Amino acid sequence: LLLLAPAVPAAAHDLWLEREAGAYVLQQGHRTGAHAGAERVPYAAGFVQQALCADAQGRTRPLAVAGGYPARVAGDCAALVVAASSGYWTKTAWETKNAPKAGMAGVLKSWRSEDSVKRLERWSAALAQPLTPGLEITPVGDPFRFGVDDKLTVRVTLDRKPRAGVPVAYDGATRGATGEDGTVVLKIRHGGLQMIAASLETPLDDGQADALVRATTLNFELPAK
Repeated sequence: LLLLAPAVPAAAHDLWLEREAGAYVLQQGHRTGAHAGAERVPYAAGFVQQALCADAQGRTRPLAVAGGYPARVAGDCAALVVAASSGYWTKTAWETKNAPKAGMAGVLKSWRSEDSVKRLERWSAALAQPLTPGLEITPVGDPFRFGVDDKLTVRVTLDRKPRAGVPVAYDGATRGATGEDGTVVLKIRHGGLQMIAASLETPLDDGQADALVRATTLNFELPAK
């Protein structure tokens, strides 16, 4: 299990969704204090793979994504999930390249990066369940009723099933690992945009990389104080 590992540069960026002029804008960069560097980092065309809009009943529908950087998605969603991938990465003795390992010399490590971010806008009981089969973070109850210093329980799932032993970070700092039921308790430390993240590394045997690195983030906003 791997949480935002510094050895994997593709997983070292924060990913979040901002509201802007009636749409949602996908941003990548270093928004939390745990990651040094530019606050916003451009991503390549084709980075966004899918956008799903969920209603209060948990029913999802795909949304069109305006291409380019930054990608924009418009829709009236109780929750919005955006999946993205920067593809294959290979670290050699000389450099790190955004390419599969096949044919390269001096390979030290290689991986495929998959990212997702979910933003909650409204709450309903249906949204206490995962919306996708990917790595996902879901509150077990209404997160909008919480304030600073309250404790929020979230569940990490993969294939819609709880995943134990996954470290979970709040604002880039690891705060705990999930139990057998996939849950972990986090303390809300500020108002405004919440950034809760997890990352998982598993072996990959496709001849192109050694590992699959999945990273996911949960966003929701609380009143600023």
